[in-house]
Amino acid sequence: MFTSASAWRAWDSPTIALDGDSVEMKARSGFAAGMAWNLASAALPLVASFLVSVLLFPYLGREATGQYILVMSAATVLLIVAKFGVQSAASRLITENQEAPGVWIRAGIVVRSLFTLPTALLALVISPFLARAIDGPSLIPPFWLVAPVLLAASAYELASETLVGLRRFSAIFLVRLGFLVLRVAAVLIVRSAALGVVAFLFGHVLSQLLTSAAAWGWILRHFPSHATREEKTQARKRVLAVSAPLAISSASFLIYAQTDKLMVGWLRDAATAGDFGVARTVLDAALFPTFALAWTLRPALVSAFKSQDAQETRARLLEGLRWSVAYSLLGGLLLYWLGPAVLVRLFTHDFSASGPLLRIMVPILVLRGIGTVIFPSLLAADRQTTYARLMVLTALLNVAANFLLIPPLGAEGAVLATIASLLPLTVGGLWIVAKLFLGREPSR
Repeated sequence: MFTSASAWRAWDSPTIALDGDSVEMKARSGFAAGMAWNLASAALPLVASFLVSVLLFPYLGREATGQYILVMSAATVLLIVAKFGVQSAASRLITENQEAPGVWIRAGIVVRSLFTLPTALLALVISPFLARAIDGPSLIPPFWLVAPVLLAASAYELASETLVGLRRFSAIFLVRLGFLVLRVAAVLIVRSAALGVVAFLFGHVLSQLLTSAAAWGWILRHFPSHATREEKTQARKRVLAVSAPLAISSASFLIYAQTDKLMVGWLRDAATAGDFGVARTVLDAALFPTFALAWTLRPALVSAFKSQDAQETRARLLEGLRWSVAYSLLGGLLLYWLGPAVLVRLFTHDFSASGPLLRIMVPILVLRGIGTVIFPSLLAADRQTTYARLMVLTALLNVAANFLLIPPLGAEGAVLATIASLLPLTVGGLWIVAKLFLGREPSR
């Protein structure tokens, strides 16, 4: 299926060569091509999540569904340390060094391993204690899978972001398609054999490891490194330096995105966490076009900003803003009107409590959609520290609001806490991006 790196460049590059002086048309066509592949790539894991949710959650019931969601949330929070911002840093540096990406790819792997492997070992040690603290002894068996889930996710996400940096959008599509097929197959096996949540978690890990191995095999084969020892050392230092502020912002994002699930399970119970998690699953699926837009904007803005082409940079940013605003408003309306009825139809009336939660989550979709341009814009402008500060503020507000609102309001309090913390991030982030890109000529 894969032939050579040069063949993939011709097939997979988001830049389409045109005759004459059609530079602007070329850029727009390239952006649209990347957006098309990213829409497809973003849809695949979300389609898989939907299929898994629809096939598995009614079979497991609210309690076991809550256990699954708590395991995945715990693993995701521990990924804060395991990732250390390396995937975004490596992706950006690979985009900036398209002529010789091999050394940057391997630098990302080495630096990532230094954080992922010790964190996975720590997760293995503390998992039973976390399970007892959150929901009691019944949570211990599935929590033994936290460490394997963390390892598999780290390898998979770094591979995906590496392909983003290489601008191999169709390759990302194939990787995600493979994961979708294997993950859905794991669900069908679990159901047919009358197995439980632990068996599915094992199948999830195996599916992710297999697709990660295939992706890394292709990447390392087609993008070798001929760097000297000194060049490798400098590349690792650069990846680590760029990763540090991104680690703070990534940590803050994961804290605000995942701690609400854990806190709902801790302050209420696993069943309530299941109701909340099902609503969030539907919301995340509705957000997939914004994820695709962020992936497309990042390499496009990095390339434009590096070239110091102010007009091209502003054009890419404004185009991204138009897409994000249009979808956020339309998607919010559709989610409010149709979301609860669709949710109950898919997940049965056992999860009817998730419908009203989904309707309250509409402002989250709007805020996250409009704010899609913030991270790729600040990353392109080498302003990771600015984004990190914004995310630290967001995380602190979210944790404080969760402690304040979940005890009296339950899952509804967790939703309101997310909205309250997202609002200053979106407003402040857009103000900084507008000042940086639209107020004057970009400069480092």
